[in-house]
Amino acid sequence: MNRLVKQSEAKTFQPQTKIFNQLFQPAGAWISILAFCLLTVLMIALGGFGSRILNFLFPLGALIVGWLLYFRYPILYNGFVWWLFFITPFIRRISDWRIGAFTDPKSSYIMLAPFIACIICAHTIHLKLFKTRDKYSSIFILAISAVLYSYFIGMVYRGFLPSTISLLEWIAPLLFGYHLAINWQRYPMYAENIKRVFLWGGLVMGVYGVYQFMIAPEWDRLWMIGSGMTSSGGSPVPFGMRIWSTMNSQGPFADYIVTCLLILLSSRGALVIPAAGFTAFSLLLTLVRVAWIGWILAMLSLLTSLTPKQKFRLLAAVVIMAIILIPLINMEPFSTVIFSRLETLTNLQNDGSGQARQGTYAAILENITTNFLGDGLGALEGDSALIVIVNLGWIGGIPYVGSLIFGTLLVLMEPNKNDDLMIPVIRGILIKSFIFLLSSITIKGAHGMLMWGFLGLGLAGIHYYRDYHLHQFLMLKSRDKLPIS
Repeated sequence: MNRLVKQSEAKTFQPQTKIFNQLFQPAGAWISILAFCLLTVLMIALGGFGSRILNFLFPLGALIVGWLLYFRYPILYNGFVWWLFFITPFIRRISDWRIGAFTDPKSSYIMLAPFIACIICAHTIHLKLFKTRDKYSSIFILAISAVLYSYFIGMVYRGFLPSTISLLEWIAPLLFGYHLAINWQRYPMYAENIKRVFLWGGLVMGVYGVYQFMIAPEWDRLWMIGSGMTSSGGSPVPFGMRIWSTMNSQGPFADYIVTCLLILLSSRGALVIPAAGFTAFSLLLTLVRVAWIGWILAMLSLLTSLTPKQKFRLLAAVVIMAIILIPLINMEPFSTVIFSRLETLTNLQNDGSGQARQGTYAAILENITTNFLGDGLGALEGDSALIVIVNLGWIGGIPYVGSLIFGTLLVLMEPNKNDDLMIPVIRGILIKSFIFLLSSITIKGAHGMLMWGFLGLGLAGIHYYRDYHLHQFLMLKSRDKLPIS
């Protein structure tokens, strides 16, 4: 009997991959990643000629490296995808600067690289859909079906290419979330990898964000003027920008930096405090109010679901951040910028962006009440969550939104039965993402990676711990039935 129990345990919890503590291990994976990075640097160093080649070479390289990592080093594949979302907009800006002109978004293929790397996850559906009976997979399959329905509608109205580009933004987060959820046996390795990725990602993005605010580099000024961001992003001068660091705009950067701050609460190591300091300070410099509110509500959700020891650790982290930040935000010119934005939280009548957003909601509401079929992917772009109905219609919107809400409720309502701080952090991230829906469409693109990606990770964690506790129960039950010798 003991042999059967041990064999069952080995079969259930046989590790799929390995987390390496040594730098640049496994060597095969890192050779491909570093070669991709060096090739990118070389093309940029060649000036405008190399940057024009990089426009095509970067997404192709992301596909090749992503394909290798997906099949041979699946844990590093996840980290590679996250890093592409962190830095691809920065690579695009440097490339434009080397060319000497702002590149129209329609002809900038560099920005497709993260989504192309994500699409590789479609192989997970091919591999798992009919072989694995996982009750959580239906959440993602329903949403994917709704997006594909809207894609075909979009092809009828707008043609193949515009609809396909929109499809990448909508379906990539769903495929990535499904990939994480269905491979729930790897949850501990996924969680550990994400802690490392967002620790280093938060540190890099936070440091560069502060540098961007103080220096206003030429490539960022070129992007700011060329994209028309001066209307909402401040002035292209030192100490005049609402920072967006290595990302495309303030909204996605604030969303990612809040996520970094929350994940740092479950991390350990010498870099956690400096990373938290830079990420928190850069979050304030984004001046994105909904991100501030989302962080506060996420922290409150953590307090309701942690053990007393974990609550003490959380409060200690907040106190340390306050000690670091209070002197900084009271220094000029930081204090003027930050406190003037804080005042708008209590003075909504003079909030121009809020009033404009209300007008957008009203205009969209007039058109969606009878929009049953939807206008297809790419029909309407914007920051309103209501564009889901415009693009997907009620036929696609109901299963899509219903799947998202149902999956989120499963994660939020799961009781804590372990000391894993990552699960409460994931709940906070999901709450924050829903708060972001007040000002951004956080279910697709870079925003959507956080929403659907961490939903998939949360469902993987739930499945993993339920299987673990069931396994422990069966072990105890079988042990009780053993004859006493």
